[in-house]
Amino acid sequence: MSKIMVVEDDASLREIYSIRITAEGYNVVSAGDGEEALAVAVREKPDLILSDVMMPKISGFDMLDILRATPETASIKVVMMTALSSDDQRERGERLGADRYLVKSQVGIEDVINTIHEVLGDKAPIQELPAQPAEVTEPVATSAPQPIIQPQPTIQPAQAPQPQVNYEQPTQPAPANPAQ
Repeated sequence: MSKIMVVEDDASLREIYSIRITAEGYNVVSAGDGEEALAVAVREKPDLILSDVMMPKISGFDMLDILRATPETASIKVVMMTALSSDDQRERGERLGADRYLVKSQVGIEDVINTIHEVLGDKAPIQELPAQPAEVTEPVATSAPQPIIQPQPTIQPAQAPQPQVNYEQPTQPAPANPAQ
C-alpha cells in the first residue's frame, strides 16, 4: 500500500485531504510545515508528497529543492498545491522537480485524488462519461418479454341528475287512514 504525506499548514485542510486519501486505501502521514515535512520524509519515506507552497518556516518550494538535493528523498513523487496561479510560479515548481503543480482554486478534492493516482501510476483516473450513450449495433436480448403499458385516458365520473326537492308545506291535511 502506498504512503502519502500531506504537507499543509491549515490543519482543517490537512485533515480533509488525509481522510479522503485514506479512503482511497493509502497510508497517510502529515506535516504542518516544510521543516517538519523534511524530517517526516526522511523518517517515513513516503511514495508521494502532496504539499502546499506557502507555509511557515520553510516554503513548499524550498522544501522541494531540499528534497531533490537529498539522496534519500530525491525520488519521492511531489504534487505541489498552491493559491499561486501565475505562470512563473508554476515554472518554478516544475524547474525544482514537482511532478504536478495544482492551483487550489482550479481543482477539487477528486481532482487531487485523480492526480495522486496518475502520478503513482496505480490506477487510471476516473474518466467522464460520454455526453450521449454509444449506439447499439446489435439488439440486446432480455430474459423475458416486457409488457408495453399504454397510457389510459382519464375518465371523468358521470354527473348524475340531482332530484328535485319541493319544500313547500301542503295546503290540505293528509287524508285519514281508513284501515285504523
